[in-house]
Amino acid sequence: MKMLILKPFLAFLTALLLAPLAALHATPSADARIVVASEAGAKLDSDVNKGGGTDDTALIQSILDRAPKLGSLKLIVDGAILVRGLKVHSNTTIECLSSACGFFLADHSDQPIFINADPSRTERKNQNIAFLGGTYNGNSANQTPHTMESKLPPGRNWTVGIGLYGVEQVTMRDVTIRDMTTLAVQFSNCERVTCENVFIHVGQKPIPFQCGIQFHGPGRFLSMRNIHGNPGDDIIAIIADGIYSDWNKQGEFTYNDFMGPNVSFGPISDVDIDGVFIDGAHNGIRISSRASRVDRISIRNVQGTFTKYGFFISPQWRPGGDFGRITFENIDLRPLEPDFGPLPFIFLIQGNIEQLTLRNIHSHLPVDSRPVVWVQPSSDIGVLRVDGMSIYQKDPRSAQTPVIQVDGHIDLLSVNNVTLFRPKEIPIAGSLVRTDPDKTKLKKYYAIGRSVLNASYPWAVDGRGWPEALQSLERKPQINRLHLSNITANRIKSVVQHDVGEIGQLQLDNIMTTEVPNPISVIGAAKIGEISSTTKKENRP
Repeated sequence: MKMLILKPFLAFLTALLLAPLAALHATPSADARIVVASEAGAKLDSDVNKGGGTDDTALIQSILDRAPKLGSLKLIVDGAILVRGLKVHSNTTIECLSSACGFFLADHSDQPIFINADPSRTERKNQNIAFLGGTYNGNSANQTPHTMESKLPPGRNWTVGIGLYGVEQVTMRDVTIRDMTTLAVQFSNCERVTCENVFIHVGQKPIPFQCGIQFHGPGRFLSMRNIHGNPGDDIIAIIADGIYSDWNKQGEFTYNDFMGPNVSFGPISDVDIDGVFIDGAHNGIRISSRASRVDRISIRNVQGTFTKYGFFISPQWRPGGDFGRITFENIDLRPLEPDFGPLPFIFLIQGNIEQLTLRNIHSHLPVDSRPVVWVQPSSDIGVLRVDGMSIYQKDPRSAQTPVIQVDGHIDLLSVNNVTLFRPKEIPIAGSLVRTDPDKTKLKKYYAIGRSVLNASYPWAVDGRGWPEALQSLERKPQINRLHLSNITANRIKSVVQHDVGEIGQLQLDNIMTTEVPNPISVIGAAKIGEISSTTKKENRP
């Protein structure tokens, strides 16, 4: 009886023990959510640098369109694919095996290489999209370029490299974007975006609007790490709103559709940018607001060379703006060409700003007379902190201009830990901080703004905003409290040159100068209410 019970039990135990061995030799089940381009029939006979080959748009789009039914999709790109523009759905990852793999935009496609499937200004209809590795070539030489006078056909977007409009949770990592017609990447109405190790390369002569990565509001939790490139405009732009939205004749702040139907405006906050390497790009980083809030922006470790300007915080030819807390840290950008256009600068600052911090800023061998920091007449700033600045000037042109030029209104300007060095052959001229009555360059700049607005949307020139912009040029500088501490400078005419407007209180601590004829210079009707100093030893010329 015991043997009869034991035999079935032994048989069951043997089957149980052998089950894993059988599983090892079974045919693995295919996961329909993972698709390898070559195995799906893609020809892969293009080249991410030169193009050519078979147009595989229809095949690749049919693969991408499986994502909504499957719930998620991963497309593995193991070669170069010629396309005419693709739509990417939620829960999709596009992974290229190397930089030789990726996508080349066919001639005269005139649309993004990729756009999200459900673009929206007001909702985030797509989620969880990732681009990992590979090269995305926009073939700009064979697309229709955009200008300020360009009028897009109804429903069309700009021909950007990758356009994402109304998306939550985006990852872009180890991606190269080459020769885009306009922007390399355009985000609008996006949240939780991470861009890491993105290389933007323009191989031919740059054309207008050939920017790098551009964010349009609304947006939150935006992170960028190790962005490299040489775009023909800004390498990064944070645009809550700007010339792409404006006041109409009724005083309403609205879209103007200049950039197409999917670009929105709204507040942008919680942005972290760490590691930007600029290789001869036209511009550095731009932050724009006219009516929408920009807050909690941190930008660190930016270096390289540029041809036009470094950093731009502005409502763009308008008074107003709504900027909260913005911090720049560890900056070493160097201009390649002298005196570009009417308004060269490193930092241009305009608008209503609560707190702006510039920390550890380097100006090494400037090639012209641009100021390092230029506070525009339309500025109303609560606190501007310059904490750590190193200036080395060897060109006589740089000796003629102030390092920090204030034409607007600041409640507290705190300038600390500054070293300004000039060799003996440089003439004694210029200043560390100056209020300047000369508005010649600014008037030229605003004339350009008027012509741009008139060409794009003439109603804006006579609408709300533009008359105030002209009036702002007549404002006189005002600094309620100016504090300078731990300053070392040589061969400048003055530490503070006050030519126009008012300084309520001036405090000087630990100022050491050599060959500085007049540390504090006050001219004409300019006024300083109170001057105090803890410097024990008098500076000598």
